[in-house]
Amino acid sequence: MAATSDTTLHDLCKGFGSLLSRSKNPSFPEEASRLNERGNLPLHAACSFQATADVIEALLKAYPGGASQPNSAGNLPIHQAAMWQAPTPTVELLLSRHPEGATVRNQYGSLPLHMAASNQASLEVVKLLIDAYPDALHLQNDDGMTPLDLALADGDSSSEAVIAMLEGRPPPPELTRRQKADKYEERAKALERKLAGLNQSGGRQGKDLHEALLCVRRLADRFPHALYAAGLDPNELELLFSERETTSDAVLMEAVKKRSASVLRDSRGAVMNTTTTTLRGNGPRDRVEDLLASIVGLDHVKSQVRGLRRTTELSDLKESLLPTGRSTRAQQAALSLLPAGLLETGRPCAHPMVFLGNPGTGKTAVARLLAKAYHELGLLRKPKFLEVERMDLVGRNKEQTILKTREVLDEARGGILFIDEAYTLGMASKRSRMDTGIDAMGELIASDGNPLIILAGFPVEMQTFLTHNPDLRKKFSITFEFPDYTCTELARIFMDFAAAKGFEMDVTEEEISNLLEQETTLAWRTERNGRVCEALMAGCRTQVRRRMRQAQLEEDEDFDPNLIVKRDIESVMQTDFK
Repeated sequence: MAATSDTTLHDLCKGFGSLLSRSKNPSFPEEASRLNERGNLPLHAACSFQATADVIEALLKAYPGGASQPNSAGNLPIHQAAMWQAPTPTVELLLSRHPEGATVRNQYGSLPLHMAASNQASLEVVKLLIDAYPDALHLQNDDGMTPLDLALADGDSSSEAVIAMLEGRPPPPELTRRQKADKYEERAKALERKLAGLNQSGGRQGKDLHEALLCVRRLADRFPHALYAAGLDPNELELLFSERETTSDAVLMEAVKKRSASVLRDSRGAVMNTTTTTLRGNGPRDRVEDLLASIVGLDHVKSQVRGLRRTTELSDLKESLLPTGRSTRAQQAALSLLPAGLLETGRPCAHPMVFLGNPGTGKTAVARLLAKAYHELGLLRKPKFLEVERMDLVGRNKEQTILKTREVLDEARGGILFIDEAYTLGMASKRSRMDTGIDAMGELIASDGNPLIILAGFPVEMQTFLTHNPDLRKKFSITFEFPDYTCTELARIFMDFAAAKGFEMDVTEEEISNLLEQETTLAWRTERNGRVCEALMAGCRTQVRRRMRQAQLEEDEDFDPNLIVKRDIESVMQTDFK
């Protein structure tokens, strides 16, 4: 278990989208046991990024001893899970595999319950840790703090129900939504008054506030997407900077005061609990989340993007805090709050990927969206997407193939190069026994990561292709499987298609799903997947036109040419889907 920098598996654990696919590789058990330079196993990384129980199960199956192994700070995976608000089933699984973990202290004398109490863990997680080690309620860490002390020190951020449990009393009645809103509004006003007082003072705290605002300005200038997590729209902020004649500090103070609540999401896209909720709406429109929301299903892909985003934003925060000259006390204090090891690591990058899936499962569409999302995150210089196939890369001889492949790589530079049916690169031409596709593969393997390359194809063919080309498999180590769409997902995609075309629906998503279940077979849908929706949309437009002609003959003034009715869908499925 040699210590290295973050491995591919460590990175996958930050989003865990591709990890379950990778767990099928023979090398997975060895990878799961590797330590990075901070003594973290991939299991530690997964717990820090709120991995689900199935991901933790896969890592523990590959390396059962991981649950009891501390990192360089003495933290077990259960410590990481408690500190970073891991899901309740994840904590439950870790305790079931290593119950003694609840009794282990890290190098600061903190038990998992200390970590949970000081980091706003859920009531369910706190209860699990108390049940596992009741004595932890009264034990102090090296700073002389009990779990209750830590929760109380967190001030208004701590849950009243958690504090009640730590005190051994029944939880208070749950507040109504109105009461919660009033409470958060009152807290926001108190913070605004405090900020205004600090801004007017000329002492050390005023200087600290100025340094903090300067860091925000650096983020706005260099990594604007990171401001979404704070409820600030970087585009609106840039307009304020250009329109106002006041200082940037005044602009930022006003923006913070008027900001709306940010919609914080975990790696699965679920909205996380937040104590900054206000009455001012659901936060700024986040372009990356908007792009991910347009993808139906494929949660494992979305989670990987969100995990990469979180790592990127932490890195961007580090860059904004690093002093340009002599560091101030405020900057040093802020830097000390960042995760251990972040200061030694550079900005993360997107790795080459493999997309496996049957026809119509969304491989190309998702790759197009990734080009836009990664550009928003600053991982790509351009939102450029270039789709090619074998004929665009392979020539009649070695020299032509190398030239064509290099031209394609140059054209896609700064964006994403998507190679569809990539397994055909391993097939010799029928007119020539010479396989020049291997020369194209050599250029892809030698590429420097710019552009970001995605290989795509059918599952069986691609797995065989990568097995026979180990150097290519090593280069493209991240694999995403695109499963066949369910009837419910196809119905949702069709509804999105209809809305994009300007149609309204006189039928529900559930009714469309039931019709697909009744009128088509699994084998028929598997051959088409998303193309079912395209065919259904084309057929429905034909049905609407027929009804429109009939309505004109009958002089029906109530006919709506933008309405799709259930009969349209039934007719298409019964006549065309056979």
